[in-house]
Amino acid sequence: MENETIDYKKLYEQELQAHQESLLTISEKESAIADLQHELEKFRGYIFGTKSEKRTANVGLNQMGLFELGTTQAVQEELSESVPTTEQKTTPKKRAKGTSRMSLPEELRREEVVIEPKESTEGCVQIGQEVTEVLEVVPASFYVKRYVRPKYARPNGEGILIGTLPDRVIEKGIPSESVIAQLIVDKYVYGMPLHRQLDKYSKMGVRIPASSASDWVIKGWEQLKPLSDLLSMVVLSQKYLQVDETPIKVLDRDHKKGIHQGFMWLYHAPVDRLVLFDYRKGRDRSGPKEMLADFKGIIQTDGYKVYDSLYGKHDTIHLTFCMAHARRKFVEALNDNEEQANHVLDEMQLLYKLEAQMREKGYDYLQKTKERKEHATPVLDRLGQWLEKHQYSHRPTSPMGKAIEYTKSRWAGLSVYALHGQMEIDNNLVENAVRPLAIGRKAYLFAGSHKAAEMTAAMYSFMASCKKNKINEFEWLKDVLERIQSHKQKDLYQLLPSNWEKHKIK
Repeated sequence: MENETIDYKKLYEQELQAHQESLLTISEKESAIADLQHELEKFRGYIFGTKSEKRTANVGLNQMGLFELGTTQAVQEELSESVPTTEQKTTPKKRAKGTSRMSLPEELRREEVVIEPKESTEGCVQIGQEVTEVLEVVPASFYVKRYVRPKYARPNGEGILIGTLPDRVIEKGIPSESVIAQLIVDKYVYGMPLHRQLDKYSKMGVRIPASSASDWVIKGWEQLKPLSDLLSMVVLSQKYLQVDETPIKVLDRDHKKGIHQGFMWLYHAPVDRLVLFDYRKGRDRSGPKEMLADFKGIIQTDGYKVYDSLYGKHDTIHLTFCMAHARRKFVEALNDNEEQANHVLDEMQLLYKLEAQMREKGYDYLQKTKERKEHATPVLDRLGQWLEKHQYSHRPTSPMGKAIEYTKSRWAGLSVYALHGQMEIDNNLVENAVRPLAIGRKAYLFAGSHKAAEMTAAMYSFMASCKKNKINEFEWLKDVLERIQSHKQKDLYQLLPSNWEKHKIK
């Protein structure tokens, strides 16, 4: 057998290629491990960490502190140099007397209790008095209102005269409008399921069957249905809406698990301070497509892909996005590249600082437009250029790469708010409207049926709209239930929370 010639060059090249491929594989695995580690830390934060995006690190004296995040190391070093290194003792200011005590509202009823000294005051001269105020409470109680209507016989047998009962939600029923209003407010504002309310009422001496309480709430909803339809029309006729969605579980016998995962879609009109909840069985595009079929204007969302598929290239609807969601991406990327993430967060902090200043000064939308053009536009221009420069500087699957891609792809919709003083910088207002529903989900877990979920949507719409207009929900609902039956159809708009003036919260 002849000896074969060994090609060492070829063998070396093969081994080199295999080594490079192994290095590439290791690099890919290391990248995958880093991404998974980031996701693990993020979920640990969701479960065990604080839900706030605020930073707890010390902020320099001249640093804006609205959100307390995004302070770059360079800024910290510059500010630390300006602070004297020698310890300076300062005399603490003496706290004014009574500053630590909560002030009690002036409108509360005062009941005076005069306490005289135990010793005799004969021959003494009163030189003043000390007043100590304590907060007292009288537990809520039921009482029975009796409508007594004297009956009179007309002369000559011409009939009988008797007073007319006021309009009732349930004619000849036991509950007054105040009872129905309390049941609704306790459930949809304070998250108390009906069975907990009834248990509380039984300890107050009134036992109400669960079926009766449920029927009372449904009767109240039936009276409010025309106002609910009007609320929907008014909200969807706006030119600027914030849109969001949140899940809700619904009992469904036809579902294999007995519980259906539905969704509440929220439409918030910031200008008129109205909120519309719309229940849908799914999270697909059918809900917003139907609701916004005739809408023309600006929609602000969190970046959910359904909105982009519907309105990304729409002729009459301009799609805009939420700066808070973009900011959150860079907060999550702090461990990936702290310097660059902090740079973006510092710039965004300038934008939010401007919004806070305008809010404190009570600027109208024309003043806001002017201020944003002068102060926010330069910051947005810098951020846009930074995103262009760094869009290919990170792995697409890395936290920083995801943050840059998310923000850059939506930059036009994120920065357009600076052109419109009536627009908000983010979607936080509509997300705040979700909170009562989130509390309710934890308390009563699910809606009893799809029809009940539709009623729930209407009730949350009214309660959230009252909150946006700083209206006492119980006072509004009680008043509306008492008046809506006799209210003229053409004047129904007067009962909407945005037009109702009685009992506004100061």
